[in-house]
Amino acid sequence: MTDNTPPVPPAGSNPSGQNAPQYGAPQYNAPQQQAPGYGAPAYGQSGQTNPKWNVLSIVSIAGAVLGFNIIAAILGFIALNQIKKTGEQGKVLAIIAIVLGILSLIIIIIAVIAFFAALSAGVSTYETY
Repeated sequence: MTDNTPPVPPAGSNPSGQNAPQYGAPQYNAPQQQAPGYGAPAYGQSGQTNPKWNVLSIVSIAGAVLGFNIIAAILGFIALNQIKKTGEQGKVLAIIAIVLGILSLIIIIIAVIAFFAALSAGVSTYETY
């Protein structure tokens, strides 16, 4: 087989002695970069990745719902601190867990105080003869 392509002169040399480009020689340019896609992403692909959820915010809201109020409030504060540093999702969950944890703790304290107040009031009204 014979190769019909013309020989390529070495870089920087011009056999005709002119500065005009040679039209028979291949041009070696830098590879062209692909333009970024600005259209809608293909089906089944998301355009951007969503940030991850903070695990402690999920655990704290679960603890608040299950009744572990002190643990839920503490984990909620820790989750808020982590979310500020990492930028993860879950800030609303952590705030809800803190509010539910503190409110349920206050309700429990009020119920215990009311129980002992009623118990002491009930004892003082009975007189023994």
